[in-house]
Amino acid sequence: MKQTHLRFVVIVTVLALLASFGLFAAGTKESAATQADPAANYPAKPIQIIVPVGAGGDTDLNARLFSKYLEKELGQSLAVVNVTGGGGTIGMQRVLDSDADGYTALFFHGEAMIPKIAGLVDYGIEAFDMVGIGLLDDTTVLATHPGMPFKNLTEFITYAKANPGKVEFGMMTGGYPHLVGIVLEAEAGIDLNLVDVGGNAAKTVALKGRKTQVINTQYGLTLDYFKSGDFVVLGLTSKQRNPLFAEVPTTAEQGLDLEFNKFFFVGMPKGAPKSIVDKFSAAMKRVVENPEYQAEAAKYFVTPTYMGPEQATKHAQQVYEYFAQYQDLFRGTTK
Repeated sequence: MKQTHLRFVVIVTVLALLASFGLFAAGTKESAATQADPAANYPAKPIQIIVPVGAGGDTDLNARLFSKYLEKELGQSLAVVNVTGGGGTIGMQRVLDSDADGYTALFFHGEAMIPKIAGLVDYGIEAFDMVGIGLLDDTTVLATHPGMPFKNLTEFITYAKANPGKVEFGMMTGGYPHLVGIVLEAEAGIDLNLVDVGGNAAKTVALKGRKTQVINTQYGLTLDYFKSGDFVVLGLTSKQRNPLFAEVPTTAEQGLDLEFNKFFFVGMPKGAPKSIVDKFSAAMKRVVENPEYQAEAAKYFVTPTYMGPEQATKHAQQVYEYFAQYQDLFRGTTK
């Protein structure tokens, strides 16, 4: 009887050990699988979204709106952090110096390539792992205040030619608006007084207070000022009218071939795991396809548009090549 009991105990013990080993092996396999695919449990903590410009501008507004919907898709909170300075380079560098683990990302637009064209830094968008493009903004307009003696682009150019160096164009040195001013001078054959008044929000305040005379701005960002008569739109910098505000004529219609369309992208530090990049990018695609997001984005007159890493990289390169034509002129005004 004792031997039978002993055999029973041994058998039970062996079975328990085998079961334990099986569970351990299964756990080991699961752990190995998780290690093999970093995206398996991603994101496991909040993600920091660096916006390299100040609050209140179009980049900040678009970043916060996009992040609101991304949180739902990723199932994790996104902390939008404004890191200003250096025409966006301070915030960009913050991202580049971060761990390439998918928990720090850049939300910016084509201005990310401008400091390189200006000769201020030796890197541009290519320094990041491209996650994707989430929206396009075909709403860049040239605007003035009603105290100026011109009400459209043709009158503006005529006035600027008659008053070389006297019309103040508000911009931020080394930034996207600075390059807009340079291209405008080159294509229109005029000489402007390029004045650094700060970023988008600061430009709006400067024009409203008549501290500057002409700026480029996003139509939706300053719509209330156009409606109130505080601002006068000179033209949309595009080849075709925007159906969201079709009453605004293009610069092309007025004899000047300008095109300053923005694309907003997400980038991560080089070396981010491809599976994490792909997972984040897929979430971006779902946001772009979300009717609720599309309706909210329409308030800013932007167009939700998804491009994956490869397509987005090609698009960014094409835009870079266009602006690089003006590199020498641009660098001559940033030294």
